[in-house]
Amino acid sequence: MLHTLRSKLHTEVKDLPFKVSDSFIEENQVVAVLSGGTEALFMDLVREKKIDLQRPVYLLVSGYSNSIPAALEILSFIRQRNGIAKIMQHPKDTVFPDLNDTASLTRAPLEKVLKNEKKMRLGVVGKSQEWLIASQVDPKEVLNKMNCELVEIPFEEMSSLGEVDPGMKGAEAIYEREKEIVAKYKLDGITVRCFDLFTTVKNTGCIAVSKLNDEGIPAGCEGDIPVLLTMMICKNLTGEPGFMGSPARIQPDGQVLLAKCTIALSMTSKHEYTTHFESGIGVAIHGEVEPGDYTLVKLSPDLKRLLAVNVQVTRCQYEKNMCRTQIWIQTTPIVSQYLLTAPLSDHHVLIKGHHAAKFWRA
Repeated sequence: MLHTLRSKLHTEVKDLPFKVSDSFIEENQVVAVLSGGTEALFMDLVREKKIDLQRPVYLLVSGYSNSIPAALEILSFIRQRNGIAKIMQHPKDTVFPDLNDTASLTRAPLEKVLKNEKKMRLGVVGKSQEWLIASQVDPKEVLNKMNCELVEIPFEEMSSLGEVDPGMKGAEAIYEREKEIVAKYKLDGITVRCFDLFTTVKNTGCIAVSKLNDEGIPAGCEGDIPVLLTMMICKNLTGEPGFMGSPARIQPDGQVLLAKCTIALSMTSKHEYTTHFESGIGVAIHGEVEPGDYTLVKLSPDLKRLLAVNVQVTRCQYEKNMCRTQIWIQTTPIVSQYLLTAPLSDHHVLIKGHHAAKFWRA
């Protein structure tokens, strides 16, 4: 059976990226993940018993419209429930590799890496976006293991701004409001349910995230708590701001394209302002970083595993059909396999410099 998932956020998506045989579809559970924002639709298939997580699931993807990021979140959701899934990037990509090959990439236990001497307060403005189906955390575990208190803040703190200017003036107003929230709640970091800004204040949080990270306040998008925790760990161990990116393209040789509509400008060699990808409104950032040494990091939502691998940034690019900052990194084939078979959910964090040893020795 073939199920096709498209989000209303991506009106440009129309066709399957490639065809698979009718016999393959008849014999298997195949889900074409054609865009981002479709993870909750996959959960609907599970609830409606159209997908059986006791059977393998094939996730057919393209390199556009946040198809792969959505598939990574879905794959993580399936694995968290002891299911089996495979991302398909071409018709013959049907073999399930040995997941033990990727186990060495993540480390545990993590007590010394996670624990903060000082209690930290992290603000979550609104709930996590509904598509972050594999990125839920236990606030009690976060407090016990990381000494971080998750402070729930009503989204009205942002939406009460009302409709703002659609350009940079409005983006700066959102930044100023987030700064006020940080001060009001005495926060050490913040993440906002930013997609709801599009329909309430009619602009984006991309400038706010960029500026806060430049000011040493870890800030993330979409209400993604695990990635905010990852950014906190990166700051504590290295002092570096993090780029929160989605793997938008993954090649078997270890080349991975990370994309997002915001980045700390201190990480960039040049930048320009453009519109946000999915919404087409407001202000987003197309930033380019210098090639060289970087580290890719991600903490698992259950706080039990941590990925930290040294990588090389090889180049940056700009294509209209994806998030605006687009950075190619060179890793190893085993990291590509990790992303395609056993990712710790979608978003990962990129920091400047080779720092993997600091995460493993802490």
